[in-house]
Amino acid sequence: MSRLITYGDIHGCCSELAQLRQKIKPAKNDIEVCVGDVITRGKDSIKTLRYLQSHNIKSVLGNHEDKIVRYLQHQESIKENPIVLDEDEQDIVVNLNAEDISYLKNMPLFMRFEKITILHGGLQNRQNLNKISKKSRAQILRLRFLDQDHNFVTFGKEDDKSIFWADIYNGGQGFVVYGHQNFNEVKINQHALGIDTGCVYGGKLSAAIFQEIKDEKFSIESVNADVR
Repeated sequence: MSRLITYGDIHGCCSELAQLRQKIKPAKNDIEVCVGDVITRGKDSIKTLRYLQSHNIKSVLGNHEDKIVRYLQHQESIKENPIVLDEDEQDIVVNLNAEDISYLKNMPLFMRFEKITILHGGLQNRQNLNKISKKSRAQILRLRFLDQDHNFVTFGKEDDKSIFWADIYNGGQGFVVYGHQNFNEVKINQHALGIDTGCVYGGKLSAAIFQEIKDEKFSIESVNADVR
């Protein structure tokens, strides 16, 4: 029987990922998937990318990968690239090889395993993953908070009346495992599970392990950030 193993935002914390996998001990037939943002901010983005590829670990697209991919696509044009990279992102881009670029460009927006849906940011109840507009795609990558009318709130514009999306998500697109918003501990809602526990900020790297993809029962394993 295959387990579904889902990893929170790695952000270049490759040593912690290796430690976490040592705790979990994935079998050959287990399915391993990241919730996106596997690169940037941490010290080992390129090493992480190649570790994922060498261990056949999949990842959905995070907003940080999306920025890199869009930058690379614009570079193929003769027009000036409208996307400005920071120093860390520039360093990543110049060190990508063809296999790395292919891995990034082939990250899907979401992955489904029967009742379980893996994506990076979040979902509004009115969104259907089978009918995604360009605007909805961008929101799914970045969603954290909704306003009182359940509309997308741009990062930094949230206030005391804002609603975290998972607190009102109705399960219409499956049980969602997501990252993007970091928590001290995994965030458990009726129809969603947030597993970004802020490893790159000195927190933990966490994984949710589903013994069967036919139901929503899971266990959590974590390792502390390596602060050396």
